[in-house]
Amino acid sequence: MARNTFGGTAADVAEDAAGARVPGATGTVWAGASIGATQVTDLLNAENIPISELVADSNGMVPAFQGPDDDAERLYVDFGAGRVALVATNIGERLAAHVAALDPHGTEQAAANYVDDKIGQSSGIAPLDENGLIPVEHIPSGGPQNIASIPALLEGNPFYIAHRGSGMEYPEHTMAAYEAALTSGVKAIEVSVGVTADGIPVCMHDANLDRTTTGTGPLSDMTYSSLINTVSVDLGDILGQGWKPQPMTNLRDVLDRFLGRVVIFLEPKTNAAVPIVQQMLEDYYPNANQSIVWKNYYLNLSFPLMKERGFTTWSYVDAGTTDAQMDAAFQPDIWGVPSAMTDARKAEIVAKGKPVICWEVHRRSQRDTLVGLGVKGMMAAQYKWLSTDYQILKKDNWATAVKAPGDMGRVFYDGTRDMKYSGTGEVYFNVVGESALIGSCSFPAFPTNGYRMTFDMKYEGTVPTNEHAGVAFGKADDSIYLFNTANKSGGYHMVLRGSGSLELYSHTAGVTSGTSLATALSAAPVANQWMSFQIDVTPALVKITRTDVTPNVSVSSTNATYRGGYVHISGGNIGLIGNRPRWRNLTVNAL
Repeated sequence: MARNTFGGTAADVAEDAAGARVPGATGTVWAGASIGATQVTDLLNAENIPISELVADSNGMVPAFQGPDDDAERLYVDFGAGRVALVATNIGERLAAHVAALDPHGTEQAAANYVDDKIGQSSGIAPLDENGLIPVEHIPSGGPQNIASIPALLEGNPFYIAHRGSGMEYPEHTMAAYEAALTSGVKAIEVSVGVTADGIPVCMHDANLDRTTTGTGPLSDMTYSSLINTVSVDLGDILGQGWKPQPMTNLRDVLDRFLGRVVIFLEPKTNAAVPIVQQMLEDYYPNANQSIVWKNYYLNLSFPLMKERGFTTWSYVDAGTTDAQMDAAFQPDIWGVPSAMTDARKAEIVAKGKPVICWEVHRRSQRDTLVGLGVKGMMAAQYKWLSTDYQILKKDNWATAVKAPGDMGRVFYDGTRDMKYSGTGEVYFNVVGESALIGSCSFPAFPTNGYRMTFDMKYEGTVPTNEHAGVAFGKADDSIYLFNTANKSGGYHMVLRGSGSLELYSHTAGVTSGTSLATALSAAPVANQWMSFQIDVTPALVKITRTDVTPNVSVSSTNATYRGGYVHISGGNIGLIGNRPRWRNLTVNAL
C-alpha cells in the first residue's frame, strides 16, 4: 500500500468557528465526516516522522503530511470548528503513473490466458504454425458441414421429394418453388434439366416452353441470353393469377444454393443435357455424390458412369414394364414406379427388396395407399399438403387468387380444368360439371362436436329447373369427388336446383347414384344473385339451411354414416357454361 500527501497548500488552513485562522492550533484527523468515523493517527510529517495530530504553522495553515498506509485519497481534519475535507495533493501524479504502467489491472493477461485455453480445442481456435498458417489437421473438410444425407432420407417412411419443387403448389422448377419447399421442411427436391441452344443447363421439365412459360417452341432453340431476358415461368392458369411470373432458373444457381442443404434428385431430360450435367458435376462439385441422386428412365445409358463416380441412382419404369425388362436393365439403388401402375404391380416391385419411390403423389389418400403397399418414397407434387395433418385455413383465401395447399381439381397441370379465381374472392370453372377439393379448409379428422360450413353460391344464368350445383362434404379422405360418378370414398352432397329445391344426398363409395336423404323447396335462384348456405355436421345430425331467404329453409337427416371433414365444391349437372355456378366466402369451423 502507499501513503498519499495532504496539506501544504493555500487552501488547507486551520480556522475557528468564526472562520478566522488559528496559528499553532492542534487538530485531529478522521477517516470520514460522520460522528461514527474513525480517528486516523497513522500519519507522517514532511520528514517522515510519525505524528498522530496536526499543528497549524504561524500562518494558520495545515502543514504537508502523509496520510495512513491504506491509499486513502480523502481525509477530514478538525481544529475545533468541525471537520473539513482534505484531498490528497499527489493524485494526478499517481494517476499518470498508473496509466503508464503495463497492464495495471491484469485484464490483458486474463484475456491472453482465455485465448490460450481455446487454442486447439473443439469449437475453439486453430493454432498457427511457424509460417503463420493453420495446420492441415485443423482445417474442416470441404463442403457443407451438415451435408444432406441420402441414407438418412431413405430411412423415412414415408419420405418426400418435392417434385419439380412441389410444382402444384409453387411455379415448378423455379427458385421460388425450391425455396418455398425448403421453408416448408422438405428434405429433398427434384430438379429436371434441359439445355439451351448454346448448351446452358436450365431447370425445366418440358422440352417446349409453351406449357409453363411465357415463351413458345423448344427450349433447345433459344440461346440462354435470349431466354433469361424474354421468357418467364407463368403458371397462373394452374396456380392462380395471383402468382407473379418467375425468372427462369439455371442449374448452376440451384446447385450453388441448395447442394448439401437438401438431397437433390437430378434428372437431365434430354440426351443433350446428360453429358453437360455430368461434366458440370465433375468440374465444379466434387462432393456432389454425397447428396445428389442421379435420376433417369430405366433404359437410359447414363447410369453406369454415374454409379462409377459414386452417385446413388434412381431408375423409374413404365406402368407396363415387366420383370424381365427390369432384370435386363441397369440395376439402380432405388426403383421408381408411376402412380398409374396397378397397386398389385407396385407391391411386386416393392418385394424386389430395394427402396421404391412413386411419382407423382398429390393426395393424402394416395400416399396412405402407397405406404400400405410398402412404397416408402413420395415424389410429392403438393408437399405442403401431404406433410400436414391439420386444417390450414378456417376461411378461404380466394381473394388472393393464389391456390392454397390442398385446393386441387381432379386433373393436374391442366389450366383448362383447374379452379379459376375472379380476383374478388369468387371461384368458378371454365368447364361444366367440374369439381375441386378445398383441402385448405378441410379437417383431416372429424372434430369432436362436428363442424359448420358456410358459403355463398350463385348461377351466372337462368338454370333449368332440374339442373343443380353445390358442395360435397363429410368425406373421410381427400380423394376425388364428382357428381354422378362412382367415387372412391363416400360422403354427402348438397345441391340447389334451378327450381329452388334444396336437397341433401349421401353417396356410397363405388356407387354412381346418390341416395336422397332430405328435400325442401325454396325460392328459385335468380341469375347472378348470390344465395347463402349453412351446413352443420354434428355426431348426430346433418343439417343444411338456406339463409338468404326469409324464412330460412332447412333440410336435415340423422344419417350418421359419414363423418369425415373433407370438403369439395361441385359444378353438379349444370349443362351450359353460361349458367355455371360461382362460390365465395367459404368458412369451415369446428363446433
